[in-house]
Amino acid sequence: MENLKEKIHSEFQTIDFESWKIAAQSTLKNNDIDSLLTKKLSSKITIKSIYDRSQVTKAFDLSFTEKFPKNKIYSLDNWTDLPCESDLEVAVLVYLIKNSEKNEQINVRIDPNFFLSIAKFRAIRHILSDLGREDIAIIANSSLYNKSYSDVENNLIRLTTEAMSAIIGGADKVNLLPYNYLRENDEFGNRITDNILLLLNEESYLSNVKDPLFGSYLIENLTADFVNSVNEINEEISNLDSENIIKELILKKCNDYKEQQLSLLNSQKKKIIGVNIYQNKKDSLAEIEINSTSNIAEFETRKSAIDNINPKVYLANFTEKSTNQDSLLMALNTYNIPFQVSSQFELVEDAFNAIKLFDPDLVIVNGNSDIERILKNMLTDYNIANITEFDNSSILNNIDTVIIKLEVGV
Repeated sequence: MENLKEKIHSEFQTIDFESWKIAAQSTLKNNDIDSLLTKKLSSKITIKSIYDRSQVTKAFDLSFTEKFPKNKIYSLDNWTDLPCESDLEVAVLVYLIKNSEKNEQINVRIDPNFFLSIAKFRAIRHILSDLGREDIAIIANSSLYNKSYSDVENNLIRLTTEAMSAIIGGADKVNLLPYNYLRENDEFGNRITDNILLLLNEESYLSNVKDPLFGSYLIENLTADFVNSVNEINEEISNLDSENIIKELILKKCNDYKEQQLSLLNSQKKKIIGVNIYQNKKDSLAEIEINSTSNIAEFETRKSAIDNINPKVYLANFTEKSTNQDSLLMALNTYNIPFQVSSQFELVEDAFNAIKLFDPDLVIVNGNSDIERILKNMLTDYNIANITEFDNSSILNNIDTVIIKLEVGV
């Protein structure tokens, strides 16, 4: 799926059209690029949709339970609470419904990536059509994966775009968790979140349009790629001997995906507003009960501990920069911990004066054990650590070490 996400971004990269035309013309002998483009565009502008428009249904009314009787519901949640790649989830659902009865339902998680989510639901519709299972209702469910604990108002925007992607993709029904689910989870949160669907139904008229992105080059190609990816996983699953082996494979893939996403968050290669960038400094997370099913929960559990301590860190250099230093500084930046890095000290007394002036909660020494021991004796009111205690690649391990040093000392 990561290659599909990269493809989405690459489709929006701007190009210098005139430069492209010059390069293209150089490859042609007797044809004029302008006349050739006009001919091609006029004759091939229509792209066939991957599924028939008539297969798309929408249901926002309160009679949903009557329209789609609640028979057996198939869901990846029966196997794991971990977040999984979207193509893997769909492949598992297809595996589960192959021999299912008529008029049943599948619960599908909405992907946070807007365009990929649209492709996901269109792909499901296409696959069900190929299997002759148009009777199955597709229920789209929001997840906790990309939701913020500290800035819950950001969740309203995320829920709105998620609902739009599921509706445009052709889901039969959309279920949204309350925007403040991880905090108050009260009646007000339920009402405001329900209003998202009401607004999309009553004011945007999305429920009155079938397959609105029919013919879109980006979406059609993403849908086709998604279908191919699901088919490849299905083939892999079908070759396994038992359901237990399949479950083990799924759990491993989901756990690997979770670790990958958490690493991207903590390295800030993946940025989510209110989670790992532009965090609300005034908002305390100390009293929040973290839900272990959320990928972001691990990030914000650490963030809650850091916010509760509100620390300052001083890095005292006595030698050349350590190989661990860059990863440590990235960890401090990721969790918005104020810090100061010294130039290279020659005398311990100079370091002592600089540290007292900055008045940190944790002093990290980049020097030998003798210097560390001397500073510990001189700075009895401070927690002291050595740079060697930190990891040269893991932001998570570094933050855990910082928290331990701040809470219990050495």
